[in-house]
Amino acid sequence: MSSADTTWLTIFTGIVALAFLIQSIASIGILRIVRKLSDRIEGVSVETTNRILALSSNVDELLSTLRRIAEKAEGISERLNAATSVVSNRVKDLDSFVEDTTDAARLQVAKIQDLVETSSVRITETFDMVQKGIVAPVNEFAALIRGLKVGFGFFFRGRRDPSSQSHHDEEMFI
Repeated sequence: MSSADTTWLTIFTGIVALAFLIQSIASIGILRIVRKLSDRIEGVSVETTNRILALSSNVDELLSTLRRIAEKAEGISERLNAATSVVSNRVKDLDSFVEDTTDAARLQVAKIQDLVETSSVRITETFDMVQKGIVAPVNEFAALIRGLKVGFGFFFRGRRDPSSQSHHDEEMFI
């Protein structure tokens, strides 16, 4: 081998050694970064685990509270259904009562209306009978008495004084 080849071989070996040294330094730097990153991830992992455990206990408490609420709501639902059933039955009974009462009231109103009409007809008939049977004869008798009175007055008094008659006419116009 020649000296030029040896020189080139030495230069090439030096470049390879230098590249290997740089690669080793870079690997050590990467190792340190990976260790720091691993420590950070481990810290975050521990913190996340603690938070997840706390959250899990809170979720357990929430679930137990929701179970109690659900049990109470179930009781409320049963009571509400029972109350709704009672109210529905009462409303049906009330509706039936109102319907019966309305029918009875209508019947009574019809009876009262019939009674009023019958009474009105009978009162009218009674007034007509009183008019024809009592008032008309009384009026006729009163007219007869007035006529007799005027007639007797005319015969027994004689003639009237004309001055008193005109005086009487004037009073009528005043």
